[in-house]
Amino acid sequence: MSLECTIRPAAPDETEAIFVVHVAAIIAHGPSAYTEKQVAAWAAKTDGTDRYAASIEDPSTEIVVAEVNERIVGFGELDVGNGEIESIFVDPDWGERGIGSSLLRHFEQRLRDEGFSRVRLRAALNAVGFYERRGYDPGERVTTRTTNDVALESRWMEKPI
Repeated sequence: MSLECTIRPAAPDETEAIFVVHVAAIIAHGPSAYTEKQVAAWAAKTDGTDRYAASIEDPSTEIVVAEVNERIVGFGELDVGNGEIESIFVDPDWGERGIGSSLLRHFEQRLRDEGFSRVRLRAALNAVGFYERRGYDPGERVTTRTTNDVALESRWMEKPI
């Protein structure tokens, strides 16, 4: 079931709501692909809301929120200069309603408008299927380090736009 949501730029006073959505989504969906230790480290977010505030202020980054009835139910971050989607997260209570797809379409259109012919992202393993169903081709697996130096594997994915 698809739901009507508004995608708009995030405001500095919305970083706490973004943080809550981010952590809730990791806790809800991370266990399908990662160990308890990995999920805990990924969800720790020791820098709190500072990362989101910095992204909102950075002109090379676009951070947007998905809003339904004045409630933030998802967010995404785009590195406009590199043509890479940094993240898309949806509140688990609002999943399977087209919100993640709306965020993804927004970023794809933004990149087309910027002159890109391909979009690239690094998907958490639990999200690979979501992107494959939307036409993304999986590429190499990469390992990054998160809180307490815990390793998290992800996968580069790409799609022509």
